[in-house]
Amino acid sequence: MANFGAERLFIRVAGALDFDPNEGIDAEQFAFIMVCDGDAYDRPSLQDHTFAPCDQPRWFPASEGLGTVRAVIAEMEKKLGASDLEQRTQLENKIEVLRVVEDKLDSIDLKDYKFHFLARDLE
Repeated sequence: MANFGAERLFIRVAGALDFDPNEGIDAEQFAFIMVCDGDAYDRPSLQDHTFAPCDQPRWFPASEGLGTVRAVIAEMEKKLGASDLEQRTQLENKIEVLRVVEDKLDSIDLKDYKFHFLARDLE
């Protein structure tokens, strides 16, 4: 992804859907999660699937995105036990956002479509 202020993050799909792939996703929180996921070393990060409007996007199988989102969720769930109340609430909110993204990507995968994440600023 180019040097870009990612303040919102959306799912884009290569194919026609009978549902809105972004409905129910807190786009600002999703962008924050993606920006913080840049240090992944043993798995693809959310940033690997993210493009700015000025980038030439690549399309990925939704199953790849599902694997990445599920890995991020698993990492956050591991942190829950050692978290204080404030951290726990923040992690639970992030997991909730990612569960919605997971559900959307799962539905996209069932249709065998490809996706990428589109980062936008608040303009």
